[in-house]
Amino acid sequence: MNTGKMIGHAPVFTRVVNAARMVAATDVTVLISGEPGTGKALLGREIHHASPRAAGPFQLIGCAGVDEKALEAELMSSHAGSTLYLDEVADLGLEAQAKLLHFMEAVETGRSGYPNVRILASTCSDLLKLQQAGRFREDLYYRLHVVPIALPSLHERTDDIVLMLKQFTADLARRHGRKAPRYSVTARNLIKQYRWPGNVRELHNFCERMVILMAGAIVQTTDMPVEIRRDASSASKESLFTLPEGGIDLFTLEGDMIRQAIGMSGGNRSKAARLLGLTRDTLLYRIQKHAIE
Repeated sequence: MNTGKMIGHAPVFTRVVNAARMVAATDVTVLISGEPGTGKALLGREIHHASPRAAGPFQLIGCAGVDEKALEAELMSSHAGSTLYLDEVADLGLEAQAKLLHFMEAVETGRSGYPNVRILASTCSDLLKLQQAGRFREDLYYRLHVVPIALPSLHERTDDIVLMLKQFTADLARRHGRKAPRYSVTARNLIKQYRWPGNVRELHNFCERMVILMAGAIVQTTDMPVEIRRDASSASKESLFTLPEGGIDLFTLEGDMIRQAIGMSGGNRSKAARLLGLTRDTLLYRIQKHAIE
């Protein structure tokens, strides 16, 4: 995933960014964890670009399916002054883990013949559980686990979703030379409540699809991918409101909801009706019933 830069203001996200800025100024080993699609490699690149090694190369080594000989060759061929990013380090076999441990020990002690590099690693697995199960070397775990940084899932930072939606849409529209689509209020609400199991990568891909297929149009809920509509349908079956034991005044509650919808829509009755799932005529009738000015 290449989204250009990390975007977000949610507190759980800004804490991660602040930690990354602090470790960037050092040469310490960093272990970045998080679900697939949260932007681990992008964070690794930002750490590199903010570090004293920024002028050197950023070398990404994919660990899935790499045997010990191939890994050793990649490690030993790296340039002095570079940052090595080990993508999904949990996928290394035990023999390859031994090679990595030996390499890290040699670099840290300044052994002759080994390049002066910095190590960043990522994982979407729980390395501690793998280590306790005997599938990941304990000594390597502690070599990597110097400064751990855990990226939150997109579902944990819902306040950032609309911000990223707008930024990705604008950036992708420029890249593809298309007019950016806009999103209706109900479409944005659907986007915010979707769980985004593919995280930022899935949101970025969704924005690119809408830029291509809905250029210049207003995206409605009916234009959304089936997985987003299905997720919203499932969520709608869950109880949205728990009736208090003492009961409620339904008439008063309805009037309050109508007033909130009118306020959120800036007094636009048509938008307020859409927020409440009503026709405009039905809303006008209920406004009169509640004597709302």
